[in-house]
Amino acid sequence: MPKLVCFGDSITAKEQEETGTPRLTPRLRQAFPTWTIINSGMPGDTTKTALDRLQRDVLIHCPDLVAVLLGTGDASEKRRVPILEYENNLTSIARQISPQKTVLINSPPIDDERLLARNRRRGSPFYNLVTLEDLEHYAQVSEKVAKTTGSHFINLWSIMCKESDYSRLLKEKDGVHFNEKGYEFLTNLLTAKIKSIWNSVSAL
Repeated sequence: MPKLVCFGDSITAKEQEETGTPRLTPRLRQAFPTWTIINSGMPGDTTKTALDRLQRDVLIHCPDLVAVLLGTGDASEKRRVPILEYENNLTSIARQISPQKTVLINSPPIDDERLLARNRRRGSPFYNLVTLEDLEHYAQVSEKVAKTTGSHFINLWSIMCKESDYSRLLKEKDGVHFNEKGYEFLTNLLTAKIKSIWNSVSAL
């Protein structure tokens, strides 16, 4: 039975919303009923903290594929990981997993107006601030790492930016995390990528 680990920050973490709406991994289990799908997401994760838990949360499972979605936390003001360190960390993650087994997914764009409104409600307009400009730089580095390591890649940033209104995929309350439509969107992209990879492997 093939095994997929979903490794990343709060976008990857948790099985469902408080309302019971499924997030990423339950949707993937529906798409791949013969696979073992493991959720190794961690809210607030950066590439720095992800590296620290890579062995116990990912490699220990001996996965066939690992979907890696990290970058939003690295680009945030509160948990900022310098961009060169981000590149080195992401490169190390891909190489420790094995580029042939790694599907790098760069960060999605945010709705900065919704994020600012959320932060104002919390009493600090600059709390955990992340900007579109900063996120784009980190998204570009993720693409670079995919190319230099030979990892599989989903350019989530670019694909969403080409949408006429990508904000429809994000939660109204914060403009950062996916809503139900967003998780459906991400699941479809990842499902197509996994099928493409696995069909190529099966053909060998």
